[in-house]
Amino acid sequence: MNLIDPKKNLEKISGVVETKSYINKLKLIKNLFTKGSNTAGEICNEVGISLPTVNSLLSDLMASGEVIKNGRAESQGGRKPDLYQLATDAFYILSVDINKFRVRVAIYDSANTAVTEPAILKITLNNEKETFDRICDFVLEHKEKSGLDNEKVIAVGISMPGLIDSINGVNHTYLKFGKKSLVENFESRLGRKVFLENDARAMTLAEFKFGHNDNYKNVLGIFIGWGIGLGILIDGKIYQGASGFAGEFSHSPIFDSSDITCSCGKKGCLESVASGTAIVRMARQAIATDSDSILARMTRDNNDEIEPYLVVDAALAGDQRAITILSEVGLDLGRGISILIQLLNPELIIIGGSVAEAKQYLITPIQQALNIYSMAKARENTQLTLYKLGKEVGLLGGVAVVNEKIFEDVLL
Repeated sequence: MNLIDPKKNLEKISGVVETKSYINKLKLIKNLFTKGSNTAGEICNEVGISLPTVNSLLSDLMASGEVIKNGRAESQGGRKPDLYQLATDAFYILSVDINKFRVRVAIYDSANTAVTEPAILKITLNNEKETFDRICDFVLEHKEKSGLDNEKVIAVGISMPGLIDSINGVNHTYLKFGKKSLVENFESRLGRKVFLENDARAMTLAEFKFGHNDNYKNVLGIFIGWGIGLGILIDGKIYQGASGFAGEFSHSPIFDSSDITCSCGKKGCLESVASGTAIVRMARQAIATDSDSILARMTRDNNDEIEPYLVVDAALAGDQRAITILSEVGLDLGRGISILIQLLNPELIIIGGSVAEAKQYLITPIQQALNIYSMAKARENTQLTLYKLGKEVGLLGGVAVVNEKIFEDVLL
């Protein structure tokens, strides 16, 4: 069954019966892609198709290789029903994880498992078409090198920073050029349906779908890299806001006493004191004070380039100045998070990103700040935890966005 561009496929199908069958098969594939595995009875209830039709369609999809049986489900009072799932090679998703200084790309199968090793391209993210073309060439080269059947790579999920309107496929911060939207430009170059999302929202969705197994419905994902990203899940759905800009937490002017100008041009923003950029600034000051510290030696070994992960590594190696930097950042971050707790009353707050690899050196001061700045009653049912997906979270963010939106334009 051809899953590339279902809209075009529908245009080629003649007859009401054939059209309805194709759409219903998409519904089944979408259900199994989202759920992982399911019984015919549950598919019938969740998709709204009669059980005989579901059984007939499942037989067709097994015959064409998209669906396989995967044991039996628990009995509900009779014979245990068969469990169905997508074959791992039913289709593939190309995931692209972009940040300010590098691009990572990998291909995932229909079970959301990477089938290629992530490839990395160093860039400086900007609004130049040349940068866009380098990214596209890199992605296409990775797909070609994979050796996978090109017809089975059906979509591209892209996670990147910026003010992103994912509904209209626009990034108002990066890769702005020409008259077309960023998604239109990507689709033109990559030849596949492209799903674009802000990196923090995509990573929060990935943690929700693949890390924490949908156990929570009201979730905040806070990811600290060079900047600070926030993803908001309400009732299990990503909250995007009226224009797609919900979650610009890092540019909240919380600190009146700060004289540091943020990248957005304002003073007192959370990002200016609690992001990876702020950590690097404080690390430079620490190295100037003590050139023999563990942090200073690590920086020299890294060609005098300071990155947030170096400060984390130095702290984990026992560097007291690095530990102090992360403690200050955690306290400031916790002060900002306390406001989110008062406003949104989440069940779960996930702390992720490269800086979160500091673990308790970051989590402990955040919790201390929450105890100081948030109401006890407001936070008593809120769990604070580290992300589970680790370094793969950005790429799985692209997969999660596709998982959420695949076939949406046809099925709606």
